[in-house]
Amino acid sequence: MRTPPPNKSPGLTRRRFMQSTLLAGGLGFGLGDFLRLRAQATQPGRSQPDTAVIQIWLGGGPSQFETFDPKPDAEVEFRGPYQPIRTRLPGVLFCEKLPRLAALADRAAIIRSVTHTTYDHMTGALWCSTGYPTTNATILHPSSGSVAANFRGNRHSGLPAYVQLSEEQTRNPELARVMGSGHLGARPSPFTILQDPFVNEYQADKVAAAVANLRLADDVTLARTQDRTTLLASLDRTRRAADALQEFDHFHRQALDMVTSGAARRAFDLNQEPLAVRRRYGEHRWGQMGLLARRLVETGTTFVTLNTAPDSLCWDWHRHIVNDNRPADGSDGPTRGMDISGPPLDQMISALVEDIYQRGLDRKVLLVVWGEFGRTPRVNATGGRDHWGALMSILLAGGGLRVGQVVGASSSKGETPRDRPVSPTEVLATIYRHLGIDPRGHTEDRSGRPFAILPDGEPIRELI
Repeated sequence: MRTPPPNKSPGLTRRRFMQSTLLAGGLGFGLGDFLRLRAQATQPGRSQPDTAVIQIWLGGGPSQFETFDPKPDAEVEFRGPYQPIRTRLPGVLFCEKLPRLAALADRAAIIRSVTHTTYDHMTGALWCSTGYPTTNATILHPSSGSVAANFRGNRHSGLPAYVQLSEEQTRNPELARVMGSGHLGARPSPFTILQDPFVNEYQADKVAAAVANLRLADDVTLARTQDRTTLLASLDRTRRAADALQEFDHFHRQALDMVTSGAARRAFDLNQEPLAVRRRYGEHRWGQMGLLARRLVETGTTFVTLNTAPDSLCWDWHRHIVNDNRPADGSDGPTRGMDISGPPLDQMISALVEDIYQRGLDRKVLLVVWGEFGRTPRVNATGGRDHWGALMSILLAGGGLRVGQVVGASSSKGETPRDRPVSPTEVLATIYRHLGIDPRGHTEDRSGRPFAILPDGEPIRELI
């Protein structure tokens, strides 16, 4: 970020104010232009639903056996090292590392038969994020979050439309574009907040630094203010300047509201939450990121992705299911395994499910938990599981869906769908239905070339 020379405080001219920008994910764009495009994208006579999505992305491919589809009757080399536990749904078992979610299974829908044909991280992640199984960088389709930002924008002024809460990448940096805006360009890209994957605690300072990037112009940033009083005085002067501009149109006023209302700073401040709530989510980075996701969708963000493994390592259990014992120096990524990742994931997702229903958000907010594929039925020679596109299990909650059920079933050894195979595009179509976006519509790249939002797929009929 460019910083002006010390002690230089240029005035906010009309020209400079009209060029106000919002920094999203490191990319600056004209926010007023974005809001105008959003209005143009809205179909005449069709109201925007007040709905939102939280996507928990388990990059690397979570194991169906060690999550929502254990196979206790299979041979040991298939069933793995963990025991199954009963859930609130009769006859439905979860892995023993997910006891809190097992107690809330009646408030979730489990799909045990999601399937596709790739074993490649990038191809699988793009398939589940965009609906297109491609790694072609010249025609990179937008992620579901960016589609939501493009067609829906935010639900209330003051919040970014699409927020990504993510761990920093230590390996595989090319996977960063999976959750991006593709050919839509910078406008619907995610506002991204990163956490250090080597630190168990939630790093509030990183959130504060990211929120400071909500800016009016290159040299009028929240980060440059010396204290809260100076900040508020500066914003008050900016508002008065805007009121004096008779030619200021509706969309630039909305842009001004987004960066001056204070709604974003309040939503990102977890100190606003009671300590008991923060502890219920877990005083670790995933728990607090999950709570932040809930605060954002309650306040006005349309789509939040909580990316637990942007470089795929967290759930890519080739070495060992329990603990892969990566080098302590971090040279090969952070150590992971179900003993490490299972408990915080269970605590965070269960708290989200509880809040979605207890706070009356069950029709407004859809929670989706998935990754790019499942894991091999047979445990490998080192005690791990390898890539397996033929089958994975996912969890959905809220969204006005018919929960308390399992959709589809897998074979006795967890190899393939036994009945009701579900494609990634069906999951995405379900997400878009909740958001009021027609999946049969299209997006356009900067040259005006149209692309179908999804190549195929209808919403999952059992859930609606």
